[in-house]
Amino acid sequence: MTPKSDLSLVQIGKIGRTIGLDGGLKFISNTDFPQSIQKGLHLTLKLFSKFSSSTHCHIIKSFNPKNSVIFFEDVDDITQAKLLTNAIAYVSIEDTKRMCELSKDEFFWFELIDYDIIENGEILGKVTDIERIGTTDYLIVSTSEELICKKLAKKFLIPYIEVFIIETSRENRNIFVKGAKSILEAS
Repeated sequence: MTPKSDLSLVQIGKIGRTIGLDGGLKFISNTDFPQSIQKGLHLTLKLFSKFSSSTHCHIIKSFNPKNSVIFFEDVDDITQAKLLTNAIAYVSIEDTKRMCELSKDEFFWFELIDYDIIENGEILGKVTDIERIGTTDYLIVSTSEELICKKLAKKFLIPYIEVFIIETSRENRNIFVKGAKSILEAS
């Protein structure tokens, strides 16, 4: 199986230590949708070392959410499993959308990338990434050129919480905010 490109992948966790002799591995999840980790899911595992990196694709044979032990179809013993420890686990965006149901006002973080941030009709910038700090998701915003020319910061963070977010529009790819310009000016 050919690994997908980085742009089409979403990180969902990390592979931990081996469990038992039959190829079991501890799975450390960092997804908001743990129910999506199930038999048949294709994972892309990326291993990084000091001198190189490698990418492997594996299909989940079984996953026990109670003890977070995962087995892959092509990993049958502890020797094979040890080669995967410390790998970062990714799933495709297509699989994520297919397996995770969102409520009316919920979004996948990757959907919000490149949305314009607008306050009182003024475009403050574009979302370039999202980072979770503690339990809060922060929009990483690249400031508009017009505001950079006014000596404001090139990037700033906006907490994705009700206090700052008025509305998110999928149709227009906009996030309407309040109080974000004050954050930018203080950055």
